[in-house]
Amino acid sequence: MTGFLSRALRWFVTLAVVVVFVEVVTEVVCRFVLKTPIAWGAELSQTVLVWLTFIGAAAAFLKGDHIAINMLSDALRSQRAKQIVRAVNMAITLAFTAIACWSGWQVVERTWEDTTQSLGISAGVMYVALPIGMALILLLAVGSLPGRKSGKESRP
Repeated sequence: MTGFLSRALRWFVTLAVVVVFVEVVTEVVCRFVLKTPIAWGAELSQTVLVWLTFIGAAAAFLKGDHIAINMLSDALRSQRAKQIVRAVNMAITLAFTAIACWSGWQVVERTWEDTTQSLGISAGVMYVALPIGMALILLLAVGSLPGRKSGKESRP
């Protein structure tokens, strides 16, 4: 399952980067060469970048690529103390992602009926990236808890 999820997240992130790149280059050419800016360009880039941020965060968590400050755990000699620090880190990660997921869903519910100015889509489409990304991280974090079978151990 982790292998499939890793590939799916990698493809999503790659596709999102390509979409943003193509849109920004097209916008620059249209605005400065053709003198006719694209009305929906910036809004599309913003929406895709928000999705890229939160789905990319899940992809980074899966690979264990998030920035970690290891000064405390590196300074500890006791394996037991290091386990306690890892457990506290995981508890903070679980709490943060659960709260962010719940809070993000509250924003989605409040904005779903609103439409964006240029694209004319639900404003909630942009905001739903937060609870989805946080739910993915939450599931990955729970899956990496001690006693569970998983691939590479994630560093919260």
